[in-house]
Amino acid sequence: MVLVKAKVKLKGLRESYSSTVLADSGARMTLVDRALADRLGVEYTGREISFISISGHSVKALEAIVAEFEVEGEKLKYEPVAISEIPEKVKDALRSNELDENIILGVLTMERGNMVPDTVTGKLRKVESFMF
Repeated sequence: MVLVKAKVKLKGLRESYSSTVLADSGARMTLVDRALADRLGVEYTGREISFISISGHSVKALEAIVAEFEVEGEKLKYEPVAISEIPEKVKDALRSNELDENIILGVLTMERGNMVPDTVTGKLRKVESFMF
């Protein structure tokens, strides 16, 4: 199995954060750990999100907006993300693969940046967008 990695930079209302993260094609929204979100300064929308974790458990998250979310050089303004506490087991798995433990890049963010995960190279690949 090849993990797809991506370089990201988040700019919040208080500070910025750069790292290499897991690009997870099974995650709909980008997930940001609550402690990092508090440090960055995100704007909460008031919307609560429920999702099913890989372990089958229901998890609650709060939707928030990151002022600027850069993925592999592509700058996305006002990117919606899910904020929740990432479980320690997940953080351990991310760290053991030399990935950031505070962010998991989701499909909606990848699509907004016109990118797809390439499991051959382990990187995101730019694609042309299209409309019907």
